[in-house]
Amino acid sequence: MENLLPAGNREALERAVAAGADAVYLGYSLFSARSGAGNFDAEQMREAIRFAHLYHVRVHVTVNTLIKDSEMEAALQVVGMLADLGADAVLIQDLGLLRMVRLMYPDLPVHASTQMTIHNLTGVRLMRDMGVRRVVLAREMPLSEIEKCCRQGVEIETFVHGAQCVCVSGQCLFSSAIGERSGNRGRCAQPCRLPYQLCGQRGAWLSPRDNCLRDDLDTLMRIGVDSVKTEGRLKRGEYVAVVGRSYRGALESLKAGRFRKADAAEREALCQIFQRGGFMRGYSQGCEDAGIVDPVHVSHIGVELGKVERARAGMAEVLCTKTLSNGDQLQFARTRAEVIYAGPEVPCGGMAKVRLRPGIRVSNGESVRRLTSEVQLQEARAMPLPRLALDASLTAIPGRPLSLTLSDGKTHVTVEGSVTEAASGAPLTHETAYRSLSRMGDTPFSLRSLSITGENAFVPVSVLNQLRREACERIADAIAEAFRLPRGRTFPPDSADVTGSIDTPLYVKRCAETLGTVTDGIPVWDPKDFALDVLERQVSCLNGRVFLMLPRYCEEDTLQALRSFVQRHADRLLGVIAGNVGQIYLDWGVTLAAGPGIPVMNRRTVQFLMERGCAFCVASRELSREETLFLAQGLPVAVPCYGQFPVMLLKVCPARVQLGLSQGHADCRMCDRKTPDSLWGKALQDRMNASWPLQRVHLPEGCMVRLLDARCLDIRRETRADHLTGWFGEASDTAPVYAGHWKRPVE
Repeated sequence: MENLLPAGNREALERAVAAGADAVYLGYSLFSARSGAGNFDAEQMREAIRFAHLYHVRVHVTVNTLIKDSEMEAALQVVGMLADLGADAVLIQDLGLLRMVRLMYPDLPVHASTQMTIHNLTGVRLMRDMGVRRVVLAREMPLSEIEKCCRQGVEIETFVHGAQCVCVSGQCLFSSAIGERSGNRGRCAQPCRLPYQLCGQRGAWLSPRDNCLRDDLDTLMRIGVDSVKTEGRLKRGEYVAVVGRSYRGALESLKAGRFRKADAAEREALCQIFQRGGFMRGYSQGCEDAGIVDPVHVSHIGVELGKVERARAGMAEVLCTKTLSNGDQLQFARTRAEVIYAGPEVPCGGMAKVRLRPGIRVSNGESVRRLTSEVQLQEARAMPLPRLALDASLTAIPGRPLSLTLSDGKTHVTVEGSVTEAASGAPLTHETAYRSLSRMGDTPFSLRSLSITGENAFVPVSVLNQLRREACERIADAIAEAFRLPRGRTFPPDSADVTGSIDTPLYVKRCAETLGTVTDGIPVWDPKDFALDVLERQVSCLNGRVFLMLPRYCEEDTLQALRSFVQRHADRLLGVIAGNVGQIYLDWGVTLAAGPGIPVMNRRTVQFLMERGCAFCVASRELSREETLFLAQGLPVAVPCYGQFPVMLLKVCPARVQLGLSQGHADCRMCDRKTPDSLWGKALQDRMNASWPLQRVHLPEGCMVRLLDARCLDIRRETRADHLTGWFGEASDTAPVYAGHWKRPVE
């Protein structure tokens, strides 16, 4: 398995290589889903790729934001530049960009970003057929679903360490809804880490712990995972070094056939460098609800260091249960006050005198945690880059040019100097030549062996040094270049947009559980319970043809069961609206459309969806009015126009988190019984007193939860929408409504 580490900047890149990365992922300064990371401009990217390739480390570049029409040309130019620079792969979320990249750069490996919400076998097969090399799976998948996705002719990558989004990968609009900073555009403000009121209790009900699957790598290898990924492009280089070294050691033990789990020291090192409220093992290893979310700790808590024995003004005496070193950052648990310890090293069991800043008050018995260990940070910074062993061959024959050949066993270069003179005194010896040529200084090389051809030659040490410097520079370039994948380039196809007869107005209303009579437009059946017996009862009550809104997330067995259900009742359904991109891979036997779970921000995405048989698609809510109008011009695009829309899709239940439940998610029936502790009728209240309703969607494998927008969208406030009069129902009716155009299928 590949040890894939983050590199948010050059320092983190070097620490990743030092820690034993097989590959790194990093962002260009544009179109990266972590715009807050350092990222790399064009020249920095060139140097980063050369540096990584020198150490035979692959570079995967994230171009994984959603792309607007006005940005498509620039995004394609960025991908072209990355291909020319020798990037080993690009990560893409946007379907329109993916379509164009596969056409323009067919030899450039493309990885489907986790933001694509690929979470079952069907989605992986779609990506495979599109020519995608690797799929980064959604982080919410159980192990059984990951195993189904492996060995499909596509590489599978999974997250194993670091921060975990609480929303289903790629389905979060919360940041843009709460602060107009789009997570899909690389500007997530992390509202999930904020405290909210739930039934009068304040807590970070949407804040997950960090993942740590260090001891589960043998299981992931057994089922066929190709790459294990550490999250953290916003993390410091020391974090990358500590985590990367831990996973490198685990992978080496796997390769040797004797997998070694982390010992106490290694586990403490991982906790010390960063963790929120204790690690979890993720959805893939069976974590649920309160096992995922810690509503108390939203930031790093380090490790327990000791307790305050005596507190007085300006000073705390701390009995240490671990060694305390000068420069360690400490936090007092009750007050959350933080200080930097300055003083001599205090061993375990010793008493440390910690000076407090003015205004800080601590109490006897208060727990003290160490947030950062200066010793750990220094060790991470000092972790050496690997040395690349070279064999040297020196030819020093009087009357011929002096020449030096360097080789790493696969790549070699030869440089020549001036004509060699015969020695009038002491000739060049092997010892003298080796002493000079082995001084490779700050280069990444070491001299493994030296052979000399020629006798009685006079070679000044300065000449040998110059020859060595030139040869090292040239072989560094040659090794890096040899590691690049061979690439071909094509040019864009005809850029004409999709045309066709777009003649029938579309008014789409998502109805409530009990469908009433709709006299106008096309109703959409949006079930809140996808159990087959429930669907069978409801479909028998339908009094007309409707579009069935498919779930945005469901496991493969559920998806195939829904497909069979649709085919059985094709006479009662006008079509289905796909909840995620994987669902468009299937033949449903009815009209297919692309719903809001498939982000549509540009006309190339609409073109792709139409080519896959979609009759219409829903535009992203994150587009402006002008951008939406341009997108929809002449194309079958529906727009959100009224209602409370989901801003998050959760696989954790805040009600179960509040109860401390960490098992039994799939069998929970509290909402069916509408017990007081259930999710029924509950909402999260933010610090501005806005209420964000929670809505349960039942699936056979366990409930999903929608977090609905606190505000009701109504485009009538922004533009004339006379043709929608009568579509909005009563003031309390906030079921989402879409409007647009599509081509009605021939009956």
